[in-house]
Amino acid sequence: MRRTAAQQIVNFLSFSSDSRPSIAGLRDFRQRDWKPALRWLDDAGLAFYFLRKVKNTNAKDTVPTWVMSGLEQRFAANRRRVDEMARRFDFLNRKFNDAGVRYVVLKGHSLIPEFCPDAHLRHQSDFDYLIDDESLPVAQQVVVEAGYSPKPSLSSQESIFLMRGREHASRGPEQYSAGAPHAVELHLDIWDSDVHRLPSMPSLLSVDRTKTHEWNGLAFPALTDEDAFLVQVLHACQHLFTYWVRMACFLEIGFFLNQRASDTSLWNRFEQRVGDNVMLREFAVVITELAAKLFAAPIPLLVRVWSKEIRPATRVWIENYAQHCAFCVVPAHDLCLFPRAKLVLFLQQQYEGVSIKKHLARNRLVKFSRLSRMASSIKDKPSLILNADWWTSQLFLRRSLFHSLAGLRYLCEIPRWRWLNRARIRSASPIL
Repeated sequence: MRRTAAQQIVNFLSFSSDSRPSIAGLRDFRQRDWKPALRWLDDAGLAFYFLRKVKNTNAKDTVPTWVMSGLEQRFAANRRRVDEMARRFDFLNRKFNDAGVRYVVLKGHSLIPEFCPDAHLRHQSDFDYLIDDESLPVAQQVVVEAGYSPKPSLSSQESIFLMRGREHASRGPEQYSAGAPHAVELHLDIWDSDVHRLPSMPSLLSVDRTKTHEWNGLAFPALTDEDAFLVQVLHACQHLFTYWVRMACFLEIGFFLNQRASDTSLWNRFEQRVGDNVMLREFAVVITELAAKLFAAPIPLLVRVWSKEIRPATRVWIENYAQHCAFCVVPAHDLCLFPRAKLVLFLQQQYEGVSIKKHLARNRLVKFSRLSRMASSIKDKPSLILNADWWTSQLFLRRSLFHSLAGLRYLCEIPRWRWLNRARIRSASPIL
C-alpha cells in the first residue's frame, strides 16, 4: 500500500541512521502531493525540521523549487517571529520578577536545546507558565498590563490571555509572521481532571522544583529534565484526548529520547517522580512507543519494563489505533469523511470508565457554551452578523460536523475494538 505524503515525511524525519530509503520515498511524491504536504507540514509543526533535514541530507533535488522557496520564506519569517517572541518573553519574565510572582516556564523556550536544537525550528504560539496559587492575581494583572486580553477557558486550572497581532492568522504561512497573534497561559496545575474526565493528579509540579535555564542570553526558572519530560508526555496525551496533536510534539520527544534514552540517572529520577501512579506509567509508555513507531526513537529500559505491565486494552490501542490518531488532521479546519480522531476514546476509557453517552453529552455542553458566547458577541455588536471574517473565525459549523462524523466513526469501530480485545485475551490465556 502506498504511504501518504504525511507518512513519507515522518519516515524521512526519523532518527534512523540510514536516510536513503526515506529520501527515495520523497521521490515518489507526485506534483499534486506537494501542496497538501506543505499545508500538513505547517499544521504538524514540522516545516522547518523538514527544511533542515532536506538540506543536511542533500535531498534538495527531491523537493520542487517552489516548495523549497515557500519553506525558506516561512523560515525567514519565523526567525523574525522568534526574535519578537523572545523580546516579549523577556519582558514578561522581568515584570513577573519585579512583582514577586512565583513561576516556572513550561514548554516553549525551556525546551531548547533538550527537546529541540534550535528555537528557530519551532513555531511558538504561546507562553506557558506554572504559577503559584498565591501569585495568580498579581500574575494576571501583570499580563493584562502588558497588553493581553483575557480569553475564556474550559479549564479552571488555567487563565488564557491573547495578544492580538496585526494579522489574524492561525494556519498557513501567515502564522509565522512576527505580527501573528499569540497567547499567555497561566497554569495553576498541568492536569485538569474535569476537562479530560480522568483521575485527578493534584500538584504534580511545583514552582519550588525548578532549575535556572539559560537560552539566548536569558535566564529563567524552568523544570528539571525529568519533570520536563513528564510535562511533554502529558501535553501529548491532553492533545490526543482533544482529538489532535501536532506531530512535532512526538518528534521533539523523540529528539529528547535520542539524546537521553541511556541516561540511567535521568530515568531513575523519572521513576521516582512517577512513583506507583499506574496511569502516568502507561501514559509514558503510550507516548514513548508512539515516538518510537513514528520516528525510530530509542525506548529507555525503564519504559520497556513498564510496557510489559500495561493493561491489555492499552496494548491493543497502541498496536491498532495509535498511529492513526497521531496522523489525524486538524478538526477545526479540515473536513475528513469519518475521521479517526475519536478512536482515542478507546484509550481514554481505560482510565475513566465513562460511556459514550457521557462523552457526547459533554460535546453538547461545549457546543452550547460556544453558541452562548457567539450569541453574546452578536448582542454586544450586531454588525458581526454581516462580518464574514468573524463567522469564519468561529469555525463552529465545521467543528460540529467533525464531532458528528468522528462520533459515527467511533460507533462503527466498537465491534472491531471488542473483537481485538477478545483476541488479545485469548492469545494471552494459557492452553490447558
